[in-house]
Amino acid sequence: MYSTITIDTCDIAYDYCLKYICDNALRSDGGYGVDSISDIPYGKGYGMVAKEFDECLRSIVMMDYGLVLISHATDKTFKDENGQEYNKIVPTLDKRASNIVTRMADIIAYSRIVTDKNGHDVTKLFLRGTPRYVAGSRFKYTPDVIDFSYDNLVAAINDAIDKQAAEDGSEYFTDTKVNLYKDTSQELNFDDLMAECNGIINKLISSNEESVFKSFYQPRIIQITDRYLGRGQKMSQCSREQVEALSLICDDLRELATQSPQ
Repeated sequence: MYSTITIDTCDIAYDYCLKYICDNALRSDGGYGVDSISDIPYGKGYGMVAKEFDECLRSIVMMDYGLVLISHATDKTFKDENGQEYNKIVPTLDKRASNIVTRMADIIAYSRIVTDKNGHDVTKLFLRGTPRYVAGSRFKYTPDVIDFSYDNLVAAINDAIDKQAAEDGSEYFTDTKVNLYKDTSQELNFDDLMAECNGIINKLISSNEESVFKSFYQPRIIQITDRYLGRGQKMSQCSREQVEALSLICDDLRELATQSPQ
């Protein structure tokens, strides 16, 4: 009956996935259901949510459906390697879900209304990222921006494929539909993650005065480890079975490293 599945929004889909894992989690008393994903011991809940979300989305494309995932946009402040602040328009999707979606996507497009030279409002679809917003494509020759319509998008992709075929040789291209979708789940390396986490913390210690580290960074590091491992637990006590939790700790430490005391 359908050829394409559209999820509007994938933010809500991820929230439902998280709720599903919480509702079906086995408690220590033998019952089911927890209030928060962090109530699942050893930080395993986050890995369970990611696995469920990833497998559900992959199952759609493995059945030969097209898949369109919609998220809203937000203007977020970041800091570059020199500590200078800049703003960038990014999806509102949770960063853990965003990692899964980004690995799947052939096109990440940003849509907004702009005013043309005649004073008319038109909807544009931006296919190439800039320092101002997130976008991108697996197709080398897609244009930077198009008028937003289905026909225009199809034409842009077809044109990009034709240009790539002319460059690489037509023998590498076919009109036959082949589902080459692969598992997007990634193997997490416990030792590499632990080394990166320790490296981030050591750099924060060495690059800040002791008083600054203890007053600003140390409490936030404790909050991060408490969130994923449980109150009072230390990162050094992580077992290899907690690699998913360690991965999330590493994500938050990377973000913490971009912050500075006000």
